[in-house]
This record gives sequence, C-alpha cells and structure tokens, in this order.
Amino acid sequence: MARELGLALRQKRQDHGWTKAQLIVRVRTTAQRHGFGVPKDESISRRISSWENGHTRPDEFYLPLLCEIYRCGPEELGYGADETDSTADEATAALLLRLDTARNVDAALIDSMRMQTDIIRMKDRKLGAAVLADEMDAHLRQTSELLRFSVFRTEREGLAFVLADASALAGWQAIDTGTLNTSWEHFERAKSAAREAGDPTLLAFATAEQAYVLLELQRPQQAVELIQHAHHAERNRLPALMRAWLCAAEAEAHAALGDQSTALQAMDAAAGELPTDGNDPDFPYLTLNLVHLARWRGNVLASLGDAQAIDDLSRALEGMGSGAFTRAEAGLHVDLAGALIANGDTAEARTHLERARTLVDIAGSARQRRRIEHLTQRL
Repeated sequence: MARELGLALRQKRQDHGWTKAQLIVRVRTTAQRHGFGVPKDESISRRISSWENGHTRPDEFYLPLLCEIYRCGPEELGYGADETDSTADEATAALLLRLDTARNVDAALIDSMRMQTDIIRMKDRKLGAAVLADEMDAHLRQTSELLRFSVFRTEREGLAFVLADASALAGWQAIDTGTLNTSWEHFERAKSAAREAGDPTLLAFATAEQAYVLLELQRPQQAVELIQHAHHAERNRLPALMRAWLCAAEAEAHAALGDQSTALQAMDAAAGELPTDGNDPDFPYLTLNLVHLARWRGNVLASLGDAQAIDDLSRALEGMGSGAFTRAEAGLHVDLAGALIANGDTAEARTHLERARTLVDIAGSARQRRRIEHLTQRL
C-alpha cells in the first residue's frame, strides 16, 4: 500500500511534466508565501524520493504544501484520513463495544448461560457430541468473549464458572469424537477458568477428566497420578459426591494398569463416599448414583477380565433404562459384550454389540465405535 501511494505521488509530478528539481522550487516558494522556512534543497530532494518510493509519507507540514502545489485535496493524492489513525480508531471503537456489551452481564444472564450449558449437556447425553459441535463452539466463544472484557470480580467469577463447566463438557465430547489434542486444550481452559471462579470442585473435576486423555493415549500411570492430584490437592474442600466420583475415576485408571487389587479398593472407597442422594443441583456436571456406580464398577471389572462384571453391568443396564443416556448406555453394552466374550458367551455378546452399534450411530461416538470393532474381532 505504501509503495502504491508513492508511485501515485510520482505519477502526479510526472503528469504535470515537472522534474524533481522543479518540484523542489515549488515546495520552497509555496512555503515561503505562507511565511514558512524549509531546509536546503538536498534535504527536500531526499524527502521527495522517500515519499515517491513509498518509504515515508508526507507529514502534516508538507502534505498541505503538496495539495496546494498540485491543486487537489489529500484524498486525490491517496492521503485522506490517516490509515494508522483510522485503524487505531476502529480498534478503539471495537474495544469500547466489547466493554459496553460485557457491562450488561448480571446474575440473571449468568444463570441463563449456566442453563444453556445444562441444555447442551442433556442433548449430549441423548444425541451425542457430533450434532452439537456448532452450538457448543458458539457457547464457548460467547462466554470467553464476555469474560475477557468483564471488569468486576462478581461477574468474572460467574462467567468463569460457566466457561469452566462448558469447557470440561467440550473436553469430554472431544475425547468421545477422538480429537484428543482439542480435548486437552478444552480441559486446560476449563482448569484456568475454574481457578478464576474459585471453585475447587469444578477444578478437580476438569483435572480428573483430563486424565482420560492420558488413558486414551495409553498412559495410565500418568492418568492415575493426575487423578490423585485432583483428589488430594484440596480434598477437605471437596463434597462427598465429588470424592466418590474421583475414587471411581482412579479405579478405572488403576484397572487400565492391570492393578486389580488397588482398582477394587478405589471402587469400594467410591461406594463409601457416595451420598444417599447423588443428584446435587450445585454440581450439574456430576451424575453419580448407585446405578451409575454399578456401571462404573462393571466397567472396571470387565477391563480386568473379572466375570463378576456381567452381573454388575446387567444390573446397571436394567437400572439405567433406555434413551436417557445414549452414550453411557452404548458404553454399557460394549462393556457387557467384552465381559461376555471373556466368559465364552459369544452369542449374547453379539446381541449387545449390535445394540451398541445402533446407539453409537446415534451418539456418533468414535471412542465407543473403536471398542466395538476391537471386540468384534475377538468373536
């Protein structure tokens, strides 16, 4: 752009049929007519060369002189409103707009944004992550934008909670769709937002869920260590429901290591921590009751090759019902198929794998689809 302006300025001089020396004379005489002094001709010549080569622009002293000499306005020379100033003005206007928009954040809006996350969560359980990608991305972008330009602590903490919760959900969805790098980034954002929200429970949840990325990457020892860190960093501030969830997650990681004794101890600890009512509205991201814990225990036992998994998984499947948790139900059928194959009952295993395929087609779970294909090869 600068070079084009320089060439246009040179063309203007050439259109008048002037040499550079002739232009220098006109610059000097025009300045003197207005009572201004100018430097020596050599200095003016260097300035003209710099302008016409696009290296610099005529400043506020020389631009009016050139306009008078060429009998035109600055726009005709290509130097209308200063581009730098214009860009700066646009950036300032954009900042002011974002700040003004963020000022509209209040408790009611934050509550509605939390409800939006819950609605996406409910859809995710029934429909799977794939069909919600655009909705989730828009929700994350809007929440991040409002948080970035919010000024006061109360609103920032509320928005940070929404961002942490939504990012953790997005992280789990990315695990399910097999985009592990994206999942890791979501969990990093979730942890950072949970810290700003001052919520140790949500921080522990996001940290432990991130461990599942490590499990998918076949790094179970690191997964165990990360879950243990999440559990013990601020254990005294964690509610019983969160402690139960962390124990169960640790059991799954120990099972991935093949450590049956420690895995079963962790599952027993989860059962001991689980409160009577596992549905706490303060923790909408946590769903853990006796049915879900039985499913989790069955998953652990199945991965360890324990035949007892069949009974636990069958009870969990009966208690869960059909359609409420499509992805979780698919996982149950996959776990049960694996346990049945290990027990030699391939006919029943095929039935569960077929049901799992149907549910996975709805949920779009790349993670469960891989497990189905692996078990199919074992039939």
